[in-house]
Amino acid sequence: MRRRRFDHTKPRPRAARRATNPKVSRVRIVVADSQAIDRGGLVGLLEDELDFEVVGEAATVEEAIRQCAALKPDVLVLSLNLPDQEEQAAIPAIRTVLPSLRILALSERGAENCLVLNPPYRRQTAAELRLVCAVGMDCLHLAVTQGAMATLRRSADPEELFRAIRTVAEGGAWYDPTTATGLLSTTGPNGPGGGKRALFSVRELEVAALIAQGHSNKEISTSLHISEPTVKKHVGHILGKLGLSDRLQAGLLLARNPVVFKR
Repeated sequence: MRRRRFDHTKPRPRAARRATNPKVSRVRIVVADSQAIDRGGLVGLLEDELDFEVVGEAATVEEAIRQCAALKPDVLVLSLNLPDQEEQAAIPAIRTVLPSLRILALSERGAENCLVLNPPYRRQTAAELRLVCAVGMDCLHLAVTQGAMATLRRSADPEELFRAIRTVAEGGAWYDPTTATGLLSTTGPNGPGGGKRALFSVRELEVAALIAQGHSNKEISTSLHISEPTVKKHVGHILGKLGLSDRLQAGLLLARNPVVFKR
């Protein structure tokens, strides 16, 4: 007997058991993840909750926009691993078309496996190096600045995912602990910049772009026609504004988050 195959980029038929209890007010959800198996796992987890209804699935930013525009979900569970984000990051692209959409941003990796937070050549732990979201802007911290109403590490317990979705569906905000701490440290009254997120200067943006491309200080100096000590000073300013202590961290973060360069 041949099993029916579903197109995971389109809404799948919902389980019949959901129609048997019309009194339950369900949260309508679209799940966007580039990996079919991961996406299917998320859908399975969510559909086990009686108050959730997954109405659509997407594997790209374009599909997510199309699904959400057509299906009007209460929440978009958005994995940050979607392709085609070179020109514009996923959340700004989606919010341009659907400004009122409630988005839960799901990290591509758990914190312990993030190359930005934990450079592979380091032997110390993230805690020893203070390479945690509390002192830097990783993908989830950036997602909040772009308009996500909730953030979650992929390593989180499923119950946290359920709580986050219910909170966002009700109009609230829900941030995982490391992102929440990071937001307080960078935007609170005692945080860097006196409560305002520092912007890069024009020259710092130029230097940051070259760091993201893997250029050395000498190469940046030659490219921008400035001295190496001046480059070093700009690099220090960039690390400080990102809350990072390592050039490789900065390069990885900037390369994976091109929206940082947009003023």
